[in-house]
Amino acid sequence: MRSNLFRAEVDGIRRRRFLPTLPGSSDLECAAGWQKLLQAAGSFFETDAQNNEDPLVETVRQQPVAALRFIRMMLLSSSLGSLVVCAVCWAFLYLQWSVCCSCQRPLRWWLLLYATLQQLQLPVRFVTLYRLGLRLQLHEADGERLQVEVSRFTSSMAWRWSKNISLFTYGWFVLGIVWVLNSDYESCREAHRITIAVIGQAFLRAVGAMLCFRLCMQAQPADSPKVEAARADEIASLPVVAFRSEMAKEHAMCSVCLSDYVEGEALRRLPCGHLFHRRCADEWLHRSCRCPLCVQSIRDF
Repeated sequence: MRSNLFRAEVDGIRRRRFLPTLPGSSDLECAAGWQKLLQAAGSFFETDAQNNEDPLVETVRQQPVAALRFIRMMLLSSSLGSLVVCAVCWAFLYLQWSVCCSCQRPLRWWLLLYATLQQLQLPVRFVTLYRLGLRLQLHEADGERLQVEVSRFTSSMAWRWSKNISLFTYGWFVLGIVWVLNSDYESCREAHRITIAVIGQAFLRAVGAMLCFRLCMQAQPADSPKVEAARADEIASLPVVAFRSEMAKEHAMCSVCLSDYVEGEALRRLPCGHLFHRRCADEWLHRSCRCPLCVQSIRDF
């Protein structure tokens, strides 16, 4: 009886501490509000959609273990790199803001917005490293499960938001290069130095990402499947369908020739469900029996 009373008191303290009561609201209403907030945060970083054509999903499908290693390294390096850049930029702007007013180009405003864009991506990267990293570690031996987890995250609003910010950051980055090249170094040495340093580290991170991708994805298992061409009878047995406008939502473009489909055009359907121009598919299958998108063999079905 005494232990139950003690447990009830502890629960009450926890509720009062972590679920602050608003004026005129009960603890139950506050708990429901916090629950909705947590659900909204969870849906921001993850969805149930699994039909995703993101290139990262295709990479995971082809080489699960190598893709897992690459995702971990890039999330960790980009998060730490952005954290260091933000700290350096904010410290410089706090100490040298008034000194940089004599610059011919608004480099201080470039540094301000660049640091802000990097800081906006930090929460997404750290949460992704924490949540997705734990799940990938848990399911790294299961390639199918790994693909599902990556597909769910890359379909989320957080992933789209981060990609849009990255796209804007690239444009702002190019503008910073133009401003540095077309301004007088003597007019504002400190701002020039820090701007060039930020641009230089961005180049180094990009080169490091490419090297990391090559090192992680280049290593193929010893028993990796060899490239085998499909036989003529196997290609002829695959169904041919005519393209219709209602199919454009899922199949709008041929991934081999990168041309849009036209109404009534003959398409070859592979056993995996992907569609290509009949001629493109036949030429591809004469070289390899695997789908150009998912790399599954037509003989596996």
